[in-house]
Formats: sequence, structure tokens, C-alpha cells
Amino acid sequence: MVKHIVRDEFVARHKARKHKWNPYTSEIQRFSVYPRIQTPKEEGVRIGDVFTVSIRDVDEKGRGIANYRGKRVIVYNASLGSKVKVKALKIIGDAIYAQIIETLSETDTEY
Repeated sequence: MVKHIVRDEFVARHKARKHKWNPYTSEIQRFSVYPRIQTPKEEGVRIGDVFTVSIRDVDEKGRGIANYRGKRVIVYNASLGSKVKVKALKIIGDAIYAQIIETLSETDTEY
């Protein structure tokens, strides 16, 4: 039992002496002579933005559905397979509701 007490005291003293600063977890960039690399932030879509999408699906209400920057774009009066330039009208969650400004290409397939 005496050995355990001596060992526990040694471990306690060793932990007390050990420094808390760790170069791998500290903010080492503050001490660096090299400049920080700025990563471009992906801008979100705002109301009024104009962008081009390809309609990949049509829902039960006849609205075209596309994807843009990871969001679902719902385009009023769009036909399946067409490529259109749209303007964002409203944004709800991950859905962007848009209106057609210009039709760039129509689909070749008859439905």
C-alpha cells in the first residue's frame, strides 16, 4: 500500500509540472511569418439574384425543378429539359422560388 501512495504522489507531481501549452493544439498561426491563405466563401443566393439553371424535373403543379448551389430551385411555368435564366423571387429554407427571365434553350423531346 505504501508503494501505491508513493506512485500516486509522483504522478500528481509530474502532472503539476507538465506545461499546458501544446504547439499542435495552440493557435500557432499567430506566430507564423507566412500569410494566411484566404479561402473564398461561397455566397448564398439572395432575392433578386439572376442565374442560369437546367430544369431536370417537373412537380405536380407544373413547376420546373432544378438545383443551384446545393439548393432546390422551383421555377414557375418551366418545361422539362429546358435551360433558362431565372430571377429569385423568394427563399424558404432550402427552396428558391424563381421566375423565368429568358429561355436559353428548349427541350428537343416531345412530351
